[in-house]
Amino acid sequence: MVAMATTLFATTSCMDGDWDAPDLTNPPYGNNTITVRKATTIAQLKKTYSSEIANKGYKLVTDDIQLKAIVTGNDIGGNLYKQISIQDETGDMIVGINASGLYPYMAVGQTIIINLKDLYIGGYGQQAQIGSLYNGGIGRMEQDVWKQHVRLVGAPKPELVVPVEFDPTWNMADYCGKYVKLTDVTIEGADGKAVLAPDDGSVSLTSNCANRNIKGLSKTNVVLRTSTYADFANMVIPSGKVDIYGIATRYNNTWQILMRSESDIVIK
Repeated sequence: MVAMATTLFATTSCMDGDWDAPDLTNPPYGNNTITVRKATTIAQLKKTYSSEIANKGYKLVTDDIQLKAIVTGNDIGGNLYKQISIQDETGDMIVGINASGLYPYMAVGQTIIINLKDLYIGGYGQQAQIGSLYNGGIGRMEQDVWKQHVRLVGAPKPELVVPVEFDPTWNMADYCGKYVKLTDVTIEGADGKAVLAPDDGSVSLTSNCANRNIKGLSKTNVVLRTSTYADFANMVIPSGKVDIYGIATRYNNTWQILMRSESDIVIK
């Protein structure tokens, strides 16, 4: 049985022995010269850039504004690829960063300040994202750009990141990017042998990811999306009811649940 650390969700515990926590009294990562001032909110950003997000467009942020948020998901398990998820008291969002190994500094529960001026906000499959331009759409910013625009504030407080019970009837524009829990669901394709994201051609892949339908919800447009590069890609799919924790992103009108680590699935 896979253990689940609920609201603390094992992000820090599963890294024990693998890395040393950074000294956040003078963080070695990011831009410590950023002056903390009154910030905007995720809800306000989604409202201001709603047209760009909904139409898979993008827009350069020209106002000198900041966003203060808490990291809810990172790349520790390889499934949130070159991105982090963030939340504040008003909503949730994705930040695209063209770098790997973000998790030691973008730890779950880490408060960050983002200087938004000269970054882009747009919609990747209508998923609200902060980043840069790539192939005519919103994409990931380079790591050097990210480091100039972000400041770490204090030490990570993972206890502040609490999952919300997922509701597939949510308005996607408002709730995409949220850290959620799905209770007593089953995963399509479980036969005691199938794994989450095989790369042997046995399942159809999109962008090197396998989408497994999640059953037991009031709507059918919900998939468990797992990268073939995730550390848990070859985990055998549990055949019974499970609880799933993850980041609920969207791609157009489909909900995509992104587990952050193997411990995000709990066998009942």
